[in-house]
Amino acid sequence: MAEIFLQRINMSEETVVTPDTQTDSVDEVIEAQATEPETDWKAMARKWEARAKAAKADTEDAQRWREYLETQKTEQEKINDALAQAKAEAEAAKLELMRIQVASAKGITGEAARLLRGSTTEEIEAEAELLVSLMASSKNPTQPQPDASQGRPAPTTAGQITREQLDKMTPQEIMKAKVEGRLTELLGS
Repeated sequence: MAEIFLQRINMSEETVVTPDTQTDSVDEVIEAQATEPETDWKAMARKWEARAKAAKADTEDAQRWREYLETQKTEQEKINDALAQAKAEAEAAKLELMRIQVASAKGITGEAARLLRGSTTEEIEAEAELLVSLMASSKNPTQPQPDASQGRPAPTTAGQITREQLDKMTPQEIMKAKVEGRLTELLGS
């Protein structure tokens, strides 16, 4: 059933109706497609499985080759490799010692000492100076700035006119008070 479905899909994708192919009957098209070889998915899977096994074997062979080359190194080459590794470790230890010495001299302790970076004593000292200044500025909090509006009534409520004052005012004074915002409580706006 699935094969028939796939054939119909293939037929609909491959068959284009043109004036030349209109004379072909559906049976002829189906018969022509039936003669085409089908894809053997199991064979394809076996092929790719074989390729994967070959790739794995190649990887294992390469690893064995590297191990063989390692065993074939001369004694001098092994000593040179060990010397290079020892030099790298000594350089790292030297930098760590410089960092600790500079941190101790500048009074930097704990986790803050790990922030010092550099490859020379001068670079580490410059980092330490910067770190000390940042730590000092963080210990001295700044004074809060006074708020000028604190303790004063809000501008919209300052100098509001009462009903008694409004009764005694002239129309010009009422308009001026409205523009100044002194009638907002009475007008409710």
